Amino acid sequence: MRSTHWVSVLLLCAVGSCSNGNPAAPGANVPHLTFRGSCDASAAVALSDDSFLVADDENNILRLYRIADGSMPIRAFDLTAYLAIAPENPEADIEGATRVGDRIYWISSHGRNKDGKMRPNRYRFFATDIRGTGDEVSIRGVGKPCVTLAQSLVASPIGLQLGLDKATRLDDDLSKKERERLASKEAGLNIEALAASPDGRTLYIGLRNPLLPMASSKRAIVIPLENAQAVIESSAAAQFGKAMLWDLGGRGLRSMEYCPQQKAFLLIAGDPDERDNFALYRWSGEPAEAPTLAMLIKTGLPQFKPEALIPFGNRPELLILSDDGAIEVKVAGPDD
Repeated sequence: MRSTHWVSVLLLCAVGSCSNGNPAAPGANVPHLTFRGSCDASAAVALSDDSFLVADDENNILRLYRIADGSMPIRAFDLTAYLAIAPENPEADIEGATRVGDRIYWISSHGRNKDGKMRPNRYRFFATDIRGTGDEVSIRGVGKPCVTLAQSLVASPIGLQLGLDKATRLDDDLSKKERERLASKEAGLNIEALAASPDGRTLYIGLRNPLLPMASSKRAIVIPLENAQAVIESSAAAQFGKAMLWDLGGRGLRSMEYCPQQKAFLLIAGDPDERDNFALYRWSGEPAEAPTLAMLIKTGLPQFKPEALIPFGNRPELLILSDDGAIEVKVAGPDD
């Protein structure tokens, strides 16, 4: 049985303390947890020090988990109607999330599928508000999801400077070969990271693909979105800041989040394709400063594919989530 078809497991790994400057050393023997009810974890945020909300890139459901339980979700929130998802190829492909107060911003991949085919449902930038606490928490969509972020980015001065039009070719009539080249894990646009500045005014959009070729290496691209609230609440045109180009050893961004205890951003980087080459970096938040390597992610778990990280306000652990959708796992039933 393939876990891509049968909902199975969500693995998390505590990779080290956010409260000190030196996360766990490479190859450290770190604990792991298994959660059921989802297998394609792609983005997550902490709701409290003992619970988190996770998105699955193969459906449009947000699931609430309690860390201590290690079991099924406490609650689930289906966003299909709010996202105005068309019935054909109905997944939004949610890939990044970040929390600002009681609001969570989410972003989809804004990329083509594995064959390079356009999938309009994958072009969503949206927000949800948190109401209540504990088991009574509820999640509600805010305003209107933005479906034109990719077009705005490509047409912006920074998008033109980076040549993102070549990674999207949104309106072009492409041959099969050209289309396949623009698949999200080849040379096409693929957004996977989203992080808010400490004051919540700026959201940093991290690209898994494309990487920008430079003299010494291929650079990962991070683009500031300066008016996220207005984009969501009043459908304002997106305003982008100056891009940052980071040397992450040929890796792109998989996840990024601000860790208050370190007063710095932590980010997961990995190859644009499916190779096992993941690393954790630390960034001061200063645009002129480059991230520094904290550790190579070597958990000892087979097929561990980091897709999201969660720092907590008062917990020393950092949780890293793995997308296990391609792993075959025996389960008790379709909801397990």
